[in-house]
Amino acid sequence: MKKITLLSFVLTLLTTVSFGQVTEGQNYMSIGTFNSLTIVLPEGSEKDAAKEWVKFFKEYGKTKKNRKTDEYFTDNAEILGMSSNSVDVYAKFDGNTMTAWFDLGGAYLSSNRHPEGYALGEQILMDFGLHLKIVMVEEEVKAEEKTLKDLEADHERLVKDKATLEKNIEDWKAKIAQAEMDIEQNISDQKAKTNEIGQQMTIIEQIKARLAELKAQ
Repeated sequence: MKKITLLSFVLTLLTTVSFGQVTEGQNYMSIGTFNSLTIVLPEGSEKDAAKEWVKFFKEYGKTKKNRKTDEYFTDNAEILGMSSNSVDVYAKFDGNTMTAWFDLGGAYLSSNRHPEGYALGEQILMDFGLHLKIVMVEEEVKAEEKTLKDLEADHERLVKDKATLEKNIEDWKAKIAQAEMDIEQNISDQKAKTNEIGQQMTIIEQIKARLAELKAQ
């Protein structure tokens, strides 16, 4: 059986969390028009409200969706403090508005005939609104944590890229230093080679002179 006291306490503390108040009225559902409780749930909860209601209400009983009527029905729910008998609960969702009917067995929950039970039904819907808000904020936290994780991955990639670039710079510096040394050696080698060329040209001239002398004899 679900205990509501903790959620009620949390709801009292979270004064900044606001949902629509529970209103009472005669509303139509699949088997007729009966007294019901309606609440405007947190904005943005439309997509998940019905699914979360099934989860939220499971400690009272098993809730199933009637696809023909688009209603959620809990058969023989055990709600201590609302009725000594089991309670049949019907719920419908229209956007972020929820309407619930509590069939106490021959009479539907109303503030006039069942003031204590009505206060409990009202609190159940308010607690469900808080539950939805918590779920939405949890999803928001998950989304922001994913964004943070992506940002951290980007940062890690940038750190690695910086390390790679720094290593490249060191490699390039070493290559430049080696190239500068190679240039100096090349200049020296060019001078030596120029001297060798000059010497070789002298040798050739000497040999040609000897050849000319021989031909002149």
